[in-house]
Amino acid sequence: MLVSMHQPDYLPWCGYFNKIVTADAFIFFDTAHFSKEGFHERNKIKTATGWAYLTIPMPHESAFKPLKDAKLPIDTRWANKHWRALISSYNRTPYFKEHAPYFEDLYANVGRFTTLADLNIDIITYLCQAFGIKTMFSRASDYPFDSGLKSTEAILAIIKQAGATEFLAGPSGKKYLNQPRFPEEGIKLIFQEYHEPEHTQRKQPFVAGLSAVDLLFNEGPQAINFLR
Repeated sequence: MLVSMHQPDYLPWCGYFNKIVTADAFIFFDTAHFSKEGFHERNKIKTATGWAYLTIPMPHESAFKPLKDAKLPIDTRWANKHWRALISSYNRTPYFKEHAPYFEDLYANVGRFTTLADLNIDIITYLCQAFGIKTMFSRASDYPFDSGLKSTEAILAIIKQAGATEFLAGPSGKKYLNQPRFPEEGIKLIFQEYHEPEHTQRKQPFVAGLSAVDLLFNEGPQAINFLR
């Protein structure tokens, strides 16, 4: 079984969903620590002048906590700003209105989510349904393993319990994974190769690396063809 794993990011880009659709099973790495250096709490959308970040103002006390324990801000005014930004950027795209009810409810009732992981996983799960992706999901926290394990050993401990015979890693894994350990454990290591194709956007030039909502709102049922 081909397994992939990644931290639950906020409004992830298309390459994230390529990892999901390529795998038989995908694990949300919710035991990884929250970091502001990546995309756990932010991502990019298209704007009239190029692109802009949508960023959740995470409280300082969430820093370096596992994503499953990283608490969202009590002040939820950021959610309305993100919803209004999506409306401003995508209201005229062909498929925005089809998916607007989910996002409107999400941001209006964001207080029902306690942690960043819970919020992000809800969004990712919805987007997968919208794309027609049927990959099985689980969380790293579903599997018992020694929290003291680092990097490669932690990943192996989790994916072995998930029944992995193959593991799909992101390209950056070439820099930090102890690659020989995977065949030693009977698991074939594969590195993702995804080159984002251009899709319809309202204004040119094409901007790559945006949140996958840009693809969904512009391409609708054809979006899956840009993720494989």
